[in-house]
Amino acid sequence: MNIHFLAWFLILIGFSKSKRYDNYSLYNLVATERFQIKFLQNLETQKYMDVMFWRRPFKLYTDIQVLVNPMDLGLFKERLVHFGMNSRVLSENIQQQFDQQLIRQYLRLKVDSYSWDSYHTLEDIYQWMADVAVKYPKIVKLKDIGKTGEGREILALSIKSPSSRAKVIVEAALHGNEWVAVEFVTYLANQLIRAEKSQDSKLKRVARKFHWLLIPVANPDGYAYSMKDDRLWRNNRHVSNNITLGVDLNRNFDYSFCTQGGSKVPSKEYYCGPKEFSEPESRAIAGFVSLHRKDLNFYFSFHAYGQKILIPYSDSVKHIENFGEMENYGKQAILKMYKLNGVKYSIGTIYDTLGE
Repeated sequence: MNIHFLAWFLILIGFSKSKRYDNYSLYNLVATERFQIKFLQNLETQKYMDVMFWRRPFKLYTDIQVLVNPMDLGLFKERLVHFGMNSRVLSENIQQQFDQQLIRQYLRLKVDSYSWDSYHTLEDIYQWMADVAVKYPKIVKLKDIGKTGEGREILALSIKSPSSRAKVIVEAALHGNEWVAVEFVTYLANQLIRAEKSQDSKLKRVARKFHWLLIPVANPDGYAYSMKDDRLWRNNRHVSNNITLGVDLNRNFDYSFCTQGGSKVPSKEYYCGPKEFSEPESRAIAGFVSLHRKDLNFYFSFHAYGQKILIPYSDSVKHIENFGEMENYGKQAILKMYKLNGVKYSIGTIYDTLGE
């Protein structure tokens, strides 16, 4: 795992009233035998220890990351020895990293005060989006594409130059705890908006060519809750039997609903919901895509954490017909990113790269 990216993911802040993870240990494991992967899969499903998998146990010889409650750490270590697991401690107290985060307040109407060396609250993100729409009315429009379960707006930025034809949809934070994805999409929006004054000819070209539709926070309820109450809250705020358990929005769409990597048990982290499109957030995104499907050339969904370019689809081991073409584009992007910042990415289907 790339520690550079982990540092980005873990530059977090603690709130006095929020759930804390003092002395929770983050482990990296590699299963090399079937019985080892079976042990981890049973641990994930049965939860006889308080653990949270950050990378799930699906495949041999791949990195698996798990966060362990200090109350169960002794038993967890004993089980690792018993099963002969190859392990490495990434952090002995994850809360220390959580407490280091900088969340910077945005100054209303001062677009240039928004920076990308810190994270931002949902309110500040939305205010910045509104402000850039006011400042650049000829190319930027603010769109309300739907409401969340708790009544928040799901906002999108439309960035379009007079020559734009083909459309690109970019979405982030379908999982509430993936803050760095939000900051990337707002950074991308800022770059596209200011492209005409840039010296970068390639940036100008893509800004002019495409009509960009950006949804920085696709799961506003989950994002707000992760900021104020539980840094690791992933799902939306779906209520089941009078208890807020949340639905994994990434698994709530109607394509191969809940067939791979999801759960139909409401208490599970990867709960896919009672039925496809049961959640207002997934319905809003589907409606937005349907509205813009004409001339839609690309759809990008940004997640954290890891350096991976994932190609559809996650319900099959077999590659789709035009896999090679997408893989080629991805490899070109990987080479350029490596030259830019020295960070190595991998590419493949979810099964190829994550084993899910």
